[in-house]
Amino acid sequence: MIRATRDSIAMRGAGIVHVAQSSTGHRFTLDSILLADFCRVKPRERVLEPGAGTGIVSLLLAKKHPRSRFYPVEVQDDLYLLCSENLETNGLENVIPVHRDVRRLYQSIDPRHFDVLVANPPYRRSGTGRVSPDRGRKIARQDLFGEIELWLDLGKFLKQGGRYNLVFPAARLAELLALMRKRLLEPKRIRPVHPYQDKPASLALVEAVKAGGTGLEMLPPLVVHEPGGAYSREMKDIYGLT
Repeated sequence: MIRATRDSIAMRGAGIVHVAQSSTGHRFTLDSILLADFCRVKPRERVLEPGAGTGIVSLLLAKKHPRSRFYPVEVQDDLYLLCSENLETNGLENVIPVHRDVRRLYQSIDPRHFDVLVANPPYRRSGTGRVSPDRGRKIARQDLFGEIELWLDLGKFLKQGGRYNLVFPAARLAELLALMRKRLLEPKRIRPVHPYQDKPASLALVEAVKAGGTGLEMLPPLVVHEPGGAYSREMKDIYGLT
């Protein structure tokens, strides 16, 4: 049985969400908060989140958009159970968890069914960087279950004009955009994320439209920390601290 902690997190527009997550294994990071804040959802849209973990992105979005429906997908038994527990704890009836390997998602979900797809995929190539001894963290951080191409292929579950949102390392942005366009996912919005104002971007938040026309909006950079390490004004706003 997984050992879990109970934490609370706030995001602008969503209020407070209570999250049970592993005390030693996979835990959500800032990436998920920024992705949930970046993702745009309209009323009555259906949103798919593959590789949802404990469901933090779907939880925040479901609180922010109560008239839409969310489908977090998780293959690992322990994380799926925590995700289901989190939905119950927060009283979210507009979230339907799916216990499935994303490679076999077609067995339970029809193509072209969703308006929005939001993903925080494992973006370290298998065998590179530090490898966590914890299996959950290893799967969450490294592409053991498939390269980024597999995750982009999930765009087949989007309707024509559907929006694919994800967070990815800035250093691999050119690779990501090229792979997206090969799959008719046209990049439309990009926001670079910098740890400090004078440091290069470490992450990029990207929204692509399925079979969308050309035209890319490069958004202002999001700076996480002020000099000295405190959160920037916008980060405090995202966390509801201002």
